[in-house]
Amino acid sequence: MKVYPVAALFIGLTMSTPLLAQSAASDHVALPPDYKSGIHFSTFKRGGITEELFTAQEAIDAANAGEPFPEGTVVTMEDFREGSLYRILVMEKRAEWESQSLPGGWRFGVYWPDGQPNLSEDLQRCESCHASAEDRDFVFRHGDMLDD
Repeated sequence: MKVYPVAALFIGLTMSTPLLAQSAASDHVALPPDYKSGIHFSTFKRGGITEELFTAQEAIDAANAGEPFPEGTVVTMEDFREGSLYRILVMEKRAEWESQSLPGGWRFGVYWPDGQPNLSEDLQRCESCHASAEDRDFVFRHGDMLDD
């Protein structure tokens, strides 16, 4: 069996970067099953809400280099209410989404704690809110990724 360099590179990247998008053929934002194996880069508390944010090392590196997040970046946020996991929010960046979503090519997904899609969420609300973070490639907690 021949192994082609491009295939080997793809396999290597998908195995080494669990929080970069791995389902390019899909049009929806999937919940990465292994998102907690990425980098936990922020804990944000306000009132009874605690948000825990995760991403891949490549996203952290891009933020520190002052570059836009790379194609396939996924940021996952656990939303805790009064100490219990309420929902999981995911944003993913793909170039093919540039003309259909935020200028940065981001889309959003919301999941229940059991991993099932939360179809009652209005994802346009996510887009309109994140539009105000354009100077941070649409990621509010971008600054939390930066080295001190």
